[in-house]
Amino acid sequence: MKKTLLLLIPLILILASCSSNKSNLNTYLIPKNYVGWVQIIYDQEEFNAIEQDHGRNIFTIPESGVLKTSTPDVEYGISFEEFYYYDEQNKQQKLDVDQMIHGHTIGDGESVTSSGKIEGPTVQSFFVGTEAELKNTPDPGYPVELMK
Repeated sequence: MKKTLLLLIPLILILASCSSNKSNLNTYLIPKNYVGWVQIIYDQEEFNAIEQDHGRNIFTIPESGVLKTSTPDVEYGISFEEFYYYDEQNKQQKLDVDQMIHGHTIGDGESVTSSGKIEGPTVQSFFVGTEAELKNTPDPGYPVELMK
């Protein structure tokens, strides 16, 4: 009995801590046949906020691969992400994340003021395409024009 309790207590604690974390349900809609880097640039006042649909964040990526949004920052926590190609009729085709999505990163501007404050907005990046296509496409890095 004591052994069972010793095993159950840590398991319950782990499950309880997982359930208190914020979960993000993210759907990325990418133009059909797009291959290249996608960048989502947060905290851009003149652009729309990220769409919400039944608790999901909907990121509709334009043909350029760069989505600017007024949403202040990415929400951190456990993410459940889905990636789809979409066409002109909004027909969607789910992408195999292991085969077609690579290098998913989230970062802030690298410039630091004398007070130590980061000056650039958060940028989320990922590559859409095969590993072979990724090898032939350089990472665009943080957009320097965003630095204030």
